[in-house]
Amino acid sequence: MNRSVLLLTVFFFVAAAGEESRSAADDKGVVSGAVVGVSVERVGEQLLAWLRQAGVDAERVEAAGVVWRQGAMAADLSAEEALDLLLASLSAADAETAALVRACHAGQPPLSQQYTGAKQEPFYRDNVRVWHARTLVQQRYYDEACLLLADISVEGLVDPAALLFYRGISRLKLLQKSGAADDLTLLLNSTADVPARFRAVAEQMQAESAKPAGSLGEVPQLMSDVQRRLDLGAADEPVQKREDQIVAALDKLLKELEDQQKQQQQQQQQQGQGGNAQQPQQSGGQAQVRGAAGAGEAERKELNENGAWGMLNKEREAQAK
Repeated sequence: MNRSVLLLTVFFFVAAAGEESRSAADDKGVVSGAVVGVSVERVGEQLLAWLRQAGVDAERVEAAGVVWRQGAMAADLSAEEALDLLLASLSAADAETAALVRACHAGQPPLSQQYTGAKQEPFYRDNVRVWHARTLVQQRYYDEACLLLADISVEGLVDPAALLFYRGISRLKLLQKSGAADDLTLLLNSTADVPARFRAVAEQMQAESAKPAGSLGEVPQLMSDVQRRLDLGAADEPVQKREDQIVAALDKLLKELEDQQKQQQQQQQQQGQGGNAQQPQQSGGQAQVRGAAGAGEAERKELNENGAWGMLNKEREAQAK
């Protein structure tokens, strides 16, 4: 056996002892049937097997082993940190992986990554895609992230929570609410070791995904998506499609408002007609004071000029004059 590969094998064996005890303790709190990421021990074994399968030379195998050894010594390595460590180790052994990592860290536009030969193996392909999609989502490239994550299963991943979280975000941002709801439900209810920040955001997104499709609340999301695409320099067919959806949604809203207004007017007219039908028909000549027995006709009185002043007696009337 090559000396470098032998050293790397020995390291993985030694690291496994510590990881096994940590893994056993962690698994005690894991609900049966929950989605659990691959342990650091197992990732190390898979890394070694993949380096062999890919035919990586001894020098680069040793370089990858150094990176892995230094990172795996940390206690309580999270799944997110383990995925970062895996990509760093792969970058030390593979030039294309290193170029991808550099481009993502530099915030460059999405690269077209080819998965041929040993890179078609799920261990390499799926874990690299999850890491790549994570950086794409952070840069708001939701379409590209969705394509990378579309057909990946949670099985055999270093960080399955990252798959469900970032795929759920991408789908929700693209208004694929049904798929987003599935990812978020699996993340919140059936995945172990979900980071607190993932859980908090996922709960909010789950409430958003429950809103019915085609509602007025989608208009701000559509407008935000158009602005995002323009910010990223994408004035292409998807942008025009979103703009058409916005116009259609606003037209639908206006139609609903018009129908509602017409319905209210019809109800008011019906109420008015019903009120007129219930009022008694009375002619002006038959007007009658409430409580009076007569027909409401005033009695004529002849006025005289006797000078009487109402209720005053003669003496006071004389004083007043």
